[in-house]
Amino acid sequence: MPAAGVVTIVLVAVAVAALAAYLIRVALALKHVNLALGRVITGVGAIEVATRPITPVLEGIAGDLAATQRALEELLASKSPVRGKPVLVSRLRQRGA
Repeated sequence: MPAAGVVTIVLVAVAVAALAAYLIRVALALKHVNLALGRVITGVGAIEVATRPITPVLEGIAGDLAATQRALEELLASKSPVRGKPVLVSRLRQRGA
């Protein structure tokens, strides 16, 4: 084989090796970016869960408290020595009066 052929083959091998090394480096950088994006997505999901509106929860609590207050008023009214006189009056009733 002539010297020019050997030089061409060596140069092609060097070029292929350089391209392969570059592509491996790009693949490693993309892997790092993929892992970082996975962490960011997880963090955004956690933020989304932590910042959900609490209005539905508060409405449920308010409903439970109102039912508890009514039950307590009925219980205290049934235990009152004077019938017809409320023992415990809710704040809403006091505001309306």
